[in-house]
Amino acid sequence: MNPNQRKIILLGALGLFLIVFAIKLSVELFAAADASPGSEARPLVLFFNEDEPCECMQDLTRRAEVQMVNWPEARRGGIPVLRLAFRQQRDLELKYKVFRAPCLVLLDAQDQVAWRQDYPLIEGGPFRLDELEAAIAEMGTK
Repeated sequence: MNPNQRKIILLGALGLFLIVFAIKLSVELFAAADASPGSEARPLVLFFNEDEPCECMQDLTRRAEVQMVNWPEARRGGIPVLRLAFRQQRDLELKYKVFRAPCLVLLDAQDQVAWRQDYPLIEGGPFRLDELEAAIAEMGTK
């Protein structure tokens, strides 16, 4: 392989990396801006999870993602779930006292914490979604 081919391959790989990075960053920024807590007068579930967990947290992080993806919208009463990358939303983490991930926070229509789980379970799945669903149902009766 001659030096010009190496340069072209390197520039192509660098360009591809920058495009993927820009897309990922823009999607997260637009999602956070469009569905930021307090911008709407309705309940919201915040799902904080690690984007790049350490080796010891990879399984727990993956199980949390799977559990949230498989949580039917009907069981959460149509309340949207906003996934946030832990350690990248410091203002929200401080506001809602999120100190570890994975973490779930249910906000009511007044942007107040109605329920939280920040200690994941090891057995079963990381989250007690039945308790969260009960908290959502209770909010509907208030």
